[in-house]
Parts: sequence; C-alpha cells; structure tokens
Amino acid sequence: MLASEVPLALAPAALLAHALDPVAYGQTLTTQLFAAPALRDAWQQARALAHGTNRPLRVRLSLPADAADLHALRWETLRDPSNDLPLACDECIFLVRTLASSELRPVTLGPRPDLRTLLVVANPHDLARYHLAALEVAAEVQRVRDALGATPLTIIGDHADAVSRRATLPALHAALREAPTIFCLVAHATHTEADSVLWLEAADGTAARVPGHALSEMFSHLARPPLLAVLMACTSGGASHQAGALAALGPRLAQAGMGAVLALHDRLSLADADTFLATLWREVARDGALDRATAVARAALRDRPSWWVPALWLRMRDGYLWEASPPAATPGGVHISGSVGTVQQITVSGGNVGTIIGQQVNDRAALPPEGRTRAIAAQRTLLEAHRATLGHYLHQLALTGSAHARPEVSHGIAEARAGIARAKTALAALGAPADDHPEDTP
Repeated sequence: MLASEVPLALAPAALLAHALDPVAYGQTLTTQLFAAPALRDAWQQARALAHGTNRPLRVRLSLPADAADLHALRWETLRDPSNDLPLACDECIFLVRTLASSELRPVTLGPRPDLRTLLVVANPHDLARYHLAALEVAAEVQRVRDALGATPLTIIGDHADAVSRRATLPALHAALREAPTIFCLVAHATHTEADSVLWLEAADGTAARVPGHALSEMFSHLARPPLLAVLMACTSGGASHQAGALAALGPRLAQAGMGAVLALHDRLSLADADTFLATLWREVARDGALDRATAVARAALRDRPSWWVPALWLRMRDGYLWEASPPAATPGGVHISGSVGTVQQITVSGGNVGTIIGQQVNDRAALPPEGRTRAIAAQRTLLEAHRATLGHYLHQLALTGSAHARPEVSHGIAEARAGIARAKTALAALGAPADDHPEDTP
C-alpha cells in the first residue's frame, strides 16, 4: 500500500480566485491535493513504477455521486507535482472520473456493437432574445461527420438530413429508443439554483428550457441507454453562455445508466473541437478504450488553452466501451489482479477524507521476468533518489547543527527516510532486498 487514508484539505475559494487561469487553478489544486508528503511520495512511486514497466498510469478520481461541489472542481487541470506538467496533456496518464456509489445501474458490456451515433443540435430561433448566440447547425453537423467517418449518423436539428428538424425533447426520446451507441448533444446550457437547464427547442422552433433532471430521468427509463454521451458547447456563431453547465450534467447522466459521459467545462473553439473530436473518435474506433482515447485527444490540444476542458465520467471496467481484450502487454508487462502486481492505478476518493490507494506488490510470481526486472529497477531508482535527498539534508544539518537547523531540514530528513523505508519494503516484496545503509534510519 503506497498510502492510505490521507486527509485532504481542499479550499474551493482559493481555486475560484483562479477560475479564468487554468494553469494557476491547476497549480493551486495540485498543491492542495498533494499537501501531504505521504501522498506526494506515493505519486512519485506510482509514476516511477508505471514508467519502469512501460505501462500507462490510470488515475481514477472516485467522487460521491451526490457531491456536486467535488464534481464542480476542475480536476482535469491537475499537474504532476514532480515537474508541474499538466496530467491531461500526457498520453500515458489516463485521468478520468468515476462515481463512488452502489446505487448505479449496472453497465453490461457485449461484443463490439455496430456503432451508430445520434447527434442533436439545438438552435432555437429566438436565442437572441435571451442574449444567447445562435449555433451554426451545418458546421456542427459537418464537424461530427468528419470525426465519425463512415459511422452511421442520425441527426436531429435544423439540417437538411435531419430525421426531425426540431430538437425537441419528444424527438430526442423517440430517437434514443432506437438504441444508438453514441449520443452527442450540442446545445446551450445554463445554471439555476436548483439544476442545470438545457436550451432545446419547442415544436415551433422557439426555446424550450429543459431541466437536467428531466433529461436524466428520460435516460434512466431507456431499455438500452447509449454507451457514451458527448455534451458539447462550441463558439460557433459567437460565445456560448455558461458552458460549464453541460459538465454539471455529466455525473447525473452516468447515474441514469450511461456507460460514460464526456462533457465540456467550457467552450471549445471550432478548430479545437475539430481536433479533439477527430482524434477522440479515431482512437475510440481502434479498440473502444475510451480512457486512452480521451488522453490522446486531450494531448492533441496540449499547445492550446483548452487542453483541460473535456471531462470524462467513466463507469465501464478497464475503460472499454465494449467487451474487448486489452492490447497484449509488451514483453516485461505487469499482470494486475486485485492486490497483486505493481502499482498501475491510483484511486482518489472524495468526501471529507481523501484516500490514495495503490496495489500492493506482494506476489512476485505473478510478474513476468522482464516486468519484475523493470519494477525492481524503478524501486532502486526511487531508493537512490531518497538517499540522495537524505544526504543533502544531513549535510545541511552537519553545517548548522541541530540547534540551528531550519524546520524544513528536519522534516526533509524524516520524509526521505520514510521514502527509503517504503522503497526497501517494495524491493523485499519483489525478492530483491536492498542493502541497509547506516543513514537509512535514525
């Protein structure tokens, strides 16, 4: 166990002060999340082990289904505490959200289905009356078509190829009963005190404000909900209003039976939407691995300010949309089952107490020889790094003496020795115990 039951002290007010700056927001959130030395050290070990075994690091943020304040945080802006790089821009880190609830409808995966997508573009003709920008329906449809390629697409909205020219709730319900595998919604959404509101259309084309709970209830009554919902707001035709309200629907739709929900915290420019959607769908179509596909699609935006905007709520095991065998491990890959194997996944649970849990290395026989070699090398690298840090602080202590040492020196010594102890424990579990150094312990 790398770390367990580590208390977290999140300060939303401090985060709100950086709402317009995703870099500063992410740095502040990272500082709050990794304030505990044990948590930072656990992260560094997990990163080193994943790197040493040449496998991706799956990061699961397990949040209570009813914790709206935690869902509202922009977890996608988190940065690596070791190098200050954004996690969402790393193709080898699969950062997704999950719902910590036993009340969710089960997701039963079958073989790869015949993929079909339902696209709804809501563009009421009286949006200007409410100071909302009109959407360019043809451009939104073409963007999704380009991303999907040959995948069949059913359209609802003011488009020549639409099965319904009005994006009404009844039209949406009728199309969903045909069991599309992917549901994509492009619409305005706003917040109220009680709920998010979707701006769909009435039969006459005027705005119909549909509360989020009405949409989630509709999904909960479907015999076969879509595997994936994509909720988007783009800047076509002008700025979208309160696009973050779409993201607030993510956990609610997941609870309603959706396998996965990808929603936007903010607007995407047309160019960014083109890049993200095309990359996402190309990667999903390869193997159905949605967590990997999202990581790759986010990374495609790494040089743009919107890299943090897509948020993914995931309910399927292993991140797959359909029953599929994960890609064969490269030689030396690590087998993970229960509490066996090396750390490949970190779970951070929300609520009053945060927990970071890693798989314990306690069965070296489950590791292929080269995988064990890499895991040992990674732990030895950590051990030497902690010993180097310890040596630095011991040198500082020798220069000043115990009576005049700065507090951070004593703290650094204790933290380095704790890291040394953990690395030595892991090496012993791998059957490669490390030699003891006199400075390892007080």
